[in-house]
Amino acid sequence: MTHSVSPQDPADMSFAGKHGPIGDISVSSPGLESVWEGEGDKEVIVEPITHMSASPPERKSARICGLKRGLFLLLLVAALSAAIALGVGLGVGLGTKRKNELPAQVTKNTTTPGNSSDYLVGGALDPAYYSLEGAFNGSGLALASQSFGSGEYGELVLYFQHHSGSIRWQRLTPNNGWLGGSASEVVATDAKNSTPLSAVAYSLNGISTWHLFYVDNSNRLREKINSNSTNIWEEGSLTGENHLVLDADQVGMQACWYGNDYGDVDYKHSPLPDQDNSTANSTTDSGTDVGMHLWYASGDTTFQQLGWRHGDKNWTYQQEWDDKNGHAGVGCYSWGKGTATYVMMVNSHNTAEIWWKDTNINATSTSAHPINQWTNSSVAINNVHPSTSLGYTNAFYAQGMDGWITGYDMVWTSENTTINGSFKVDLRQGIPGTHLSVTTLPDQSGGDSLCVFYQTEGSDIMFATRDLVQGAWTAAALVVPGS
Repeated sequence: MTHSVSPQDPADMSFAGKHGPIGDISVSSPGLESVWEGEGDKEVIVEPITHMSASPPERKSARICGLKRGLFLLLLVAALSAAIALGVGLGVGLGTKRKNELPAQVTKNTTTPGNSSDYLVGGALDPAYYSLEGAFNGSGLALASQSFGSGEYGELVLYFQHHSGSIRWQRLTPNNGWLGGSASEVVATDAKNSTPLSAVAYSLNGISTWHLFYVDNSNRLREKINSNSTNIWEEGSLTGENHLVLDADQVGMQACWYGNDYGDVDYKHSPLPDQDNSTANSTTDSGTDVGMHLWYASGDTTFQQLGWRHGDKNWTYQQEWDDKNGHAGVGCYSWGKGTATYVMMVNSHNTAEIWWKDTNINATSTSAHPINQWTNSSVAINNVHPSTSLGYTNAFYAQGMDGWITGYDMVWTSENTTINGSFKVDLRQGIPGTHLSVTTLPDQSGGDSLCVFYQTEGSDIMFATRDLVQGAWTAAALVVPGS
């Protein structure tokens, strides 16, 4: 099955070549990279917490001496009526108090198919699961490497949803600590519950720019833009284009940079799949046509694809993708060498598909290798969670039906793409349907480390890391401010 793209689409025309990632793309992630497989066990769904109902005040018996029987019965009926009224009032009062303790942005979502718990997370399963501290239960996660100077690697920044509902950020310091996440680091306050998040950062002409994408509480796509020349969050052009997203608790959305390695020659980055552990940029075979693709779920089985080329004022509609799971995430890889780009989506059978497209219009198109046309590769990953997040940076990650996150070593060769082994992030299982975001960062030993961010309890953000080549996973939970 193939998907054709209109040739006049400016954001989707050919580009001479691309080079690797900075540790900066969000996966999501969500958030920029992920996928998995494996015959998983039955998904573990946390049983809803049962609430004790408020009881009416205990009625005390009273002696009434010297009264006639009729008066006694009249007084008894009056006492019973008062007790019932008090009990109802107490119950309503307690219910209202509990409701007010929930995040102010809580709204009811209509989820299909069949309102399956596979497509729900956190408080959408039961109001008792809404986080009252830390991160939002089911928070979107997105990463970006934001540079404020020429030649810098950039600070790794994590975007997440706070339990209050606001979108905030934390940054990784040089001593491997995390700062931010308070009310002073708020990017947006109008996000829907469990919104997917996606971030893209790049440096062009000496200006570093980062874009953050999310879904607001009216189910519309929003874009925020910041840069080292303004240091102010502003609305992007996508916000005003009124793109309506699937109204569901779990929805897929992902933005992805395409073209040369995120911009300027001296903007350092994590190694590409076919590079060694060097974080120096390389411009060999780099093209000058750069921009972003964005995919979002418009229905239960439908995604829309948009494109933006650097220098354009607006986004361009590119195509519709059918027969896909709109509740699962999207993964992508389009910043490496050559002219091939890749996108990963989950189909209705909980299988992660890997699609490719060669945009070199100067090459000869064949049935085995069509040009400028999305083509499904022979590689697929079975038994992923129905609302798994997908992402890629040096490895392709996804969550399985058993809750474990698995990384896959990909060999990107268009129709001959293969998986050269896999590994499990074997620390803790993620909550079912956790958002995740992944990247690769330089470490103090001179090498690079894989990094995976996900949720294991609901109010937490787990930061798992391992050497790029091999080794054991270690993890720490990020401290999220309470207010």
